[in-house]
Amino acid sequence: MTTENDRIAPKDAIWVCGACGKTSKDRYGGKTASRGWDESCMLNAVLCCNDDSLIRSPSGRVTEAEAFKSNPISE
Repeated sequence: MTTENDRIAPKDAIWVCGACGKTSKDRYGGKTASRGWDESCMLNAVLCCNDDSLIRSPSGRVTEAEAFKSNPISE
């Protein structure tokens, strides 16, 4: 079962489809997703940094990205 934390990307991250390069803040798509985000995109989604390391093609699809690493909680 997916929790809200597994579904919505953190502030500095975005879901990227590893197959086609479409993006979404919500792993299941919705209004924040690239046009055409579907079940295949959800299954192939990789959480990536949403910063200057995200390289897009002229069509807007991601061609290169860096995997998102959450910051460990300080105790």
